[in-house]
Amino acid sequence: MSGTSILIGIFLLYWFLVSVLNRRGILEKYNISTFGPLPILMIRTTRGLKLLDILARPKRYWRSFANLGILLMFAGMIAMFLIIALSDLALYTSFLNGNVPAPGKYNAPRNILLIPGVNEFIPFTWGVIALVVTLVVHEFSHAILCRVEGIKVKSMGILFALVPVGGFAEPDDEQLFGKKEETKRELPLTATIEEIEEWEEIKK
Repeated sequence: MSGTSILIGIFLLYWFLVSVLNRRGILEKYNISTFGPLPILMIRTTRGLKLLDILARPKRYWRSFANLGILLMFAGMIAMFLIIALSDLALYTSFLNGNVPAPGKYNAPRNILLIPGVNEFIPFTWGVIALVVTLVVHEFSHAILCRVEGIKVKSMGILFALVPVGGFAEPDDEQLFGKKEETKRELPLTATIEEIEEWEEIKK
């Protein structure tokens, strides 16, 4: 049996277990929910929320830091666009001039994409460490900025599908977007007797 078949079998078993636990309400009992069509678990925790209030106290610093981050984000977007455009232009010019480099380990298909464990120059362990550090810093920053602006953070957690694939900070929706206004239902002029009776029951 190949390694790919084993991985597919493990994933299908994981999918089956998640489906069973979700139907029986066990996941909800531990504040875990599924996300998306694939069995991605949202594992929530309220631990560390008090630490957010402590870290968010220098509000002027965090606001300045966030505003600087917006400028750096746009600068990074422009830089990445220029790098990709110049790389494509250089590759196109090489094809025209017949200067395409000979196949080797540096331009092998597995090393073109910077995927840890696939790219032979990026070990899987370092990829996992980078993912964990990125998730912690990124999501903690979201949560801290929520507290800086006075928005309650209900929970934090990770997205899990056999391995951690993401993270999240869950702000209070009502504070972030405002309370949802209840839409008033009006009875149409052409309502039937059944609709009138249903309307009267709702008003009670």
